[in-house]
Amino acid sequence: TRLVTTVAWSPDGEYLVSGSWDRSVRVWKAKTMEEVGRLNGHSHQVSSVAWSQGGDYVVSGSRDRSVRAWKAKMVENAGIQTVTGHSSGVGSVAYSPDFKSLASASFDCSVKLWDLFGEKPVEKCTMRGHSKDNPECTCTRN
Repeated sequence: TRLVTTVAWSPDGEYLVSGSWDRSVRVWKAKTMEEVGRLNGHSHQVSSVAWSQGGDYVVSGSRDRSVRAWKAKMVENAGIQTVTGHSSGVGSVAYSPDFKSLASASFDCSVKLWDLFGEKPVEKCTMRGHSKDNPECTCTRN
């Protein structure tokens, strides 16, 4: 048993997704707490998880510097995209309300916006800031 670091409700309230130091993302039925899916692929602890608005996808961020998108309610691994681009671990992930972008925040002091739903994942923007030496956030479009 390893430390569970993150959890999120599905939009319909029927499921939970959790991430852990054991490098897995797990999907649970909320009423019974039955594990219905285990998604493996990260090489370091999972620090953040989020559901898509429709509940079909889960995204996870990890200390391995990657962001992975998964088909949420599959019993076996069903990763659809993996993106890398941060120079340090990913601490937080979130889908945009329109489900067209994904944001990832990293311990490298950056926030990246991604388009995961084309043929290949595309980094749309990098924002840097949140430090006393650089209090302004700037965006560089890619």
